[in-house]
Amino acid sequence: MYPPMHFQEHDIKRLKALVEQFPLASILMPSSQSGLNTICHVPVLYEHSRNVFMAHVAKNNPLTQCDEHSVKLLFNGDNCYLSPSYSNNKTLPSWLYSSVQITAKVVIIKSDIEKEKIMNQLTTHFEQPFKPMWNINHVPIRSRQVMYQQLSFIEFTPTHWSGNFKLSQNKSPDVRARIKQSLELANKHSIAQLF
Repeated sequence: MYPPMHFQEHDIKRLKALVEQFPLASILMPSSQSGLNTICHVPVLYEHSRNVFMAHVAKNNPLTQCDEHSVKLLFNGDNCYLSPSYSNNKTLPSWLYSSVQITAKVVIIKSDIEKEKIMNQLTTHFEQPFKPMWNINHVPIRSRQVMYQQLSFIEFTPTHWSGNFKLSQNKSPDVRARIKQSLELANKHSIAQLF
């Protein structure tokens, strides 16, 4: 079984927390030409109350051809090299990471009212760290309408969540505690918090 059971993460709260902290999704779509996946990278916002992800992409993005189809959203948390020195030489060299995979159904938004709502939610959320915050309403309505003609607005409805958190769960509690302490001393706080 891959990933091994001890690296599988099923706690939906931890999965959602990673997605919110690292919102850039690598989205895998089927490709009829090569039989492989086409990949695009899209920042998404998860709306808990409706259990949907929201995003917008350029009109020519291949994702716009996936209306009513399923795609895979991949989210990667922080990662780092695990030196044996982090555990007093009780581990081999390895790599620590966390990732979330979500299968989701694509819905292309047609309503201008919904497009405006999504743009407001996205910009309000991602502008939070900026002072002053930029607001889409500062753009004249006519200019926004022209801009929206160049974009496709999308909602992704998740049908399956899974996580792969490779954080030395197969090691003893004392070894894991030593690794966590070493990560904190190395300023790798986002990974240490997952231990």
